[in-house]
Amino acid sequence: MKCKVGRPNVEIKPEQIGQLRNQDVSWRRIAKALGIGTASAMRLFKSLDGARPNAQDVRPSRR
Repeated sequence: MKCKVGRPNVEIKPEQIGQLRNQDVSWRRIAKALGIGTASAMRLFKSLDGARPNAQDVRPSRR
């Protein structure tokens, strides 16, 4: 039997993230609470009805 490699799978529904965002919880706190990365939380939220994170919620890239 092979040894499983990598991070364990986490079952998170985009609705969970949507509920937390409606409570004005930050992306970093949502990610930490659910055990996922910040970008993963944003990506899952974006998949909710094609919703897009508010511009004020996303930091601009540094150049």
